[in-house]
Amino acid sequence: MTEIMKNKVVWLLTFLCILISGCKAASFSTHEKYLQFMGNPTTGYTWIFTVGNESIIEVEESVKYMGEENMVGAPSLFMYKISSLKPGKTALKFEYKRPWEKKAAEESRFYEVTVKANGKLVLKETKEEIKNTTEI
Repeated sequence: MTEIMKNKVVWLLTFLCILISGCKAASFSTHEKYLQFMGNPTTGYTWIFTVGNESIIEVEESVKYMGEENMVGAPSLFMYKISSLKPGKTALKFEYKRPWEKKAAEESRFYEVTVKANGKLVLKETKEEIKNTTEI
């Protein structure tokens, strides 16, 4: 193989490596998952969420009142949209409590959230709170 051919092959391989790595980075797209919990905000209780690493996921809350107008004690549906921001693993915790009270939550739910390289979300409910978060 001549020197010119070798240079062309090296150039082509370098170009392909740059192209492939650029395509992988561009293949990330935001994905969403949804969680829903029942609650009763008219009695002061609400779901409070905590995200371990806010650079990996974003959580948006909306609440739908299920009772008749001005009915105290009627339930509400708490809805959460979880969106991927970048690859990594993080913890997501929900606590059902009155925010001003110092006592433990009435109910707690814990999730390990994995955002894959392509942006897809995997939610895994766990029995205990997860402390560590990582970026991939």
